[in-house]
Amino acid sequence: MDNITIPVDDIVENKISINEYLILYNIANGFVITGILESSIQALTGLESKGFIKVSKEGVFLRDKANVFFANNDDLFVKWLKTYPTSVKKKFDGSRALSPADPDTILGQKLRKKWESIFKKDTQKQQLAIRVLELEVKDKTKSGDLEYMVEATRWLNEGFHEKNSYLLEQDTGENLYGNEDYM
Repeated sequence: MDNITIPVDDIVENKISINEYLILYNIANGFVITGILESSIQALTGLESKGFIKVSKEGVFLRDKANVFFANNDDLFVKWLKTYPTSVKKKFDGSRALSPADPDTILGQKLRKKWESIFKKDTQKQQLAIRVLELEVKDKTKSGDLEYMVEATRWLNEGFHEKNSYLLEQDTGENLYGNEDYM
């Protein structure tokens, strides 16, 4: 497990306890310390009343106010966009654009809005979508079919993160011999 750095100044400024911070940390990082953290109903309702989380039937979700503590987790969209190929070469001359190179472009901003509307700050689903994309790019590169990768807009609009989720089941981890040539 990673070390947890506690931003005491932010905790004092936002008037929350260290236990409440650890609960927020747990939510923001996909419930990685659930087994060692006691999160009582009182602590959750306290965080909800302070505007840091939303408790619903579907689960517990961070609100924008919690970004004070977890700004580094905020931009999984940028990680997804950097993973997406910006262009691919065609077999018969030229290349084809797939995604913007920068999230601040007009298309990048449109893709961010779509990303946010699909995933609604669910970091686990965002991380799964990124992993599916990584596996898809790896698979298409290995088979020589990267040319047929769909544009980033279509990938989000048509739910390719769900269509290609079977790649997660087939993933056996990193290939230790990926850089070796065989005869």
